[in-house]
Amino acid sequence: MYTLKASETAYPQNLKNIYRYPNVLYCKGRKEILSERLITIVGTREMTTYGESVVKKLLSSVPKDLDVAFVSGLAIGIDSQVHKICLERGLDTVAVIAGGIDKGFPERNRAIYDEICKKGIALAEFPQGTEIKRGMFPIRNRILAGLSDTAIVIEGGLKSGSLLTANLALEYGRDVFVIPGDITRKSSKGCNNLIKQGADVITGVEDFLDILGISGEQIRIGI
Repeated sequence: MYTLKASETAYPQNLKNIYRYPNVLYCKGRKEILSERLITIVGTREMTTYGESVVKKLLSSVPKDLDVAFVSGLAIGIDSQVHKICLERGLDTVAVIAGGIDKGFPERNRAIYDEICKKGIALAEFPQGTEIKRGMFPIRNRILAGLSDTAIVIEGGLKSGSLLTANLALEYGRDVFVIPGDITRKSSKGCNNLIKQGADVITGVEDFLDILGISGEQIRIGI
């Protein structure tokens, strides 16, 4: 484990543009990833098979040599699916921990965490050994929103943490994109409500690739 102070050049510059940014980040993993373009992808803990397939479909379209890392919160559900697919595909990923760097995630995600610490990077605002408390999740969400210039929400209820992250991202002037969801499910109400309010919508892989600055045609011809 090591620390990154806000005064250091390796500290994420995007994060320094938010109100009350962390003075210190506790980290495990490859800090050079933080200099890449970061895109946050978050969603519900109650992931459906639809949400699971969307994450896999989108991230499977990303070229492995693209200078982009995908950020999420290492929670059960969409977050852990994001990290899992990134690790499987050889894509860079950043896990933002909602407590102590070694404590703030579900124990069932321990193997994913260990792999992220080797191949990606995990970071937290609280030092090693700090037990997680309920109020730490909103604190963590501001980092999720602040790290990236783009946030994508895949399934989220009206009062979910992923919707808080999306609203913080909007407050910080970030681009926010939403996957439309099943109108019969509570886990889709937050996303669909964001769309009603004017959020940009991802309707397929082509939209996602456009966000990354590449096109499907470039992928097909190997550019």
